[in-house]
Amino acid sequence: MITAGIDIGMENVKVAVMKDEKVLGRGRGVSGGAGRAAAAEAALGEALKEAGLAKGDVEKIVATGKGKFDLPFADEVVTEAIAAAKAAEYLCPGATTVIDAGADETLVATLGQDKPVLELAINEKCAAGVGILLKSIGRRLGMTPEEMSAVPPVAAGGPAVNDGCAVFAELDALSLLNHGASPREVASAVTDAAAVRVCMTFNDITIPAAEKVALFGGLTNNAAFIAALKSYAKVDLAIPAEADYAGAIGAALIGAGWGISPFAA
Repeated sequence: MITAGIDIGMENVKVAVMKDEKVLGRGRGVSGGAGRAAAAEAALGEALKEAGLAKGDVEKIVATGKGKFDLPFADEVVTEAIAAAKAAEYLCPGATTVIDAGADETLVATLGQDKPVLELAINEKCAAGVGILLKSIGRRLGMTPEEMSAVPPVAAGGPAVNDGCAVFAELDALSLLNHGASPREVASAVTDAAAVRVCMTFNDITIPAAEKVALFGGLTNNAAFIAALKSYAKVDLAIPAEADYAGAIGAALIGAGWGISPFAA
């Protein structure tokens, strides 16, 4: 069965086309706000081209992410937590917890054998996500994503920014620059604050299941963030090669009816 999963978030859209539990094609782009449907169509076209398929070959399209209800051509929609749980089952067998750190939201779910999501926590202290924060700061500092990913850990007693609010974090970053801190020092401080915010959501889970923690989302491309998160969470993180496409892969797997039913009682 050929299925397509579309993960359409506030910033980006990612598509995975699958057949017989294998990813054949991937596509991505900017989600487009009011133009989300068109952006998703374009990303789907990219994935189908890589897979060597036509849209008519796809038997089911499943959407997830904040923009999931904006796609009139989707056959089904699933919540982000269910898509992440399904992706963890496929990409990280045996995972007990999944962290999905995206542009605007951090989602943490503990996973079970009889049903995918046992407990769910989502960042509540600030509406702006860590991905948006790091992108915004990087732009202000004139640093590329690769440069942001390579910043060193915060030195003991070094610069710090607010870790509870993205707006205050940006103000603190600008203040540090005005007082002579280097762009790399500021980038390190903001990356550290982003990791603290994700770790706070991780710690909101009342029944920790840290035996095997899978990390998904766009921030899996930021090595400095991953190192800081490991330091604060005190756990090893399983990061599969397809971590950035996990939501789309989970949606495609659900479309194919793969594995544990996402609606198990």
